Amino acid sequence: MKKILFGLAAMASLTLTACGGGSICDQLEDVANKTADQAEECGFPDAGEDGEITDAERDACEKSTESCTDDDKKKFEEFADCVNDVKGCSDKTEAEQSAYQLRVLSCYAKLTSISAACSAAAGE
Repeated sequence: MKKILFGLAAMASLTLTACGGGSICDQLEDVANKTADQAEECGFPDAGEDGEITDAERDACEKSTESCTDDDKKKFEEFADCVNDVKGCSDKTEAEQSAYQLRVLSCYAKLTSISAACSAAAGE
């Protein structure tokens, strides 16, 4: 799950001026790790099976930013912030699992209007 989340969003790398350092890819990796932990706590059986993010995946994320605009990078930062703020499950019921998935998926709306060049770079 970590690699899936990271791979879906790992297109933008930006030195964060507001926070004083770190890239969007670093932030997305942290969010993917947190989300995988939450999903496991929610009772999703495959949550941690994808393993750790590799150096190659980090490098691909960083490289893909060359085609992304500053506006695209801001959208990825907003996406990472949104997912980071998602609360986990209060129990492992199917209803709570569905609600958790919807909370995470709602954050993807932040990425719907990234530029075509940035989106194409992510697909490479």
